[in-house]
Amino acid sequence: MTFAALALSLVLTGPSRADSGAAPACHAQTVAKKTKLRFKRGKPITVDVVDTPMSREVGLMCRTRLPRDYGMLFVFPQEMSLNFWMKNTLVSLDIVWIGADKKITVIHDRMKKSTVSTPDEKVAVAGGRGQYVLELPAGMARRRGLNVGDRLTFDAAIPAK
Repeated sequence: MTFAALALSLVLTGPSRADSGAAPACHAQTVAKKTKLRFKRGKPITVDVVDTPMSREVGLMCRTRLPRDYGMLFVFPQEMSLNFWMKNTLVSLDIVWIGADKKITVIHDRMKKSTVSTPDEKVAVAGGRGQYVLELPAGMARRRGLNVGDRLTFDAAIPAK
């Protein structure tokens, strides 16, 4: 875990129950940037776009539910190996890595959710290579018939390095 992830985790979870007697706080981020994403088949969906280090780090943390046809698109400056850590991700997700050519490189189905009290060593981690990562509600990748090698269509500006 990076120092920034640890610091963010501490900010999002707040004081421990032992310290305060209260449940840890967890607040979802609001995302202003959106784009249409088209799959090989089926209707397009509107996805939230996170393209800054902080917005990518928070991602879907603290969301208690997701609409059926929802997604969050993580946009990186270049294609690279990426690991996603499910800390404070309160819903199960499908995570799809997408290369710079917008072809799917890896699909992780039904990633295990965590809670604000899940010990770090028990939090699910998934990895792949891509310039984009798409998080979807669990089961959506299968419902949409997504496969490695499929090309997705969307417009998203590449952030500066």
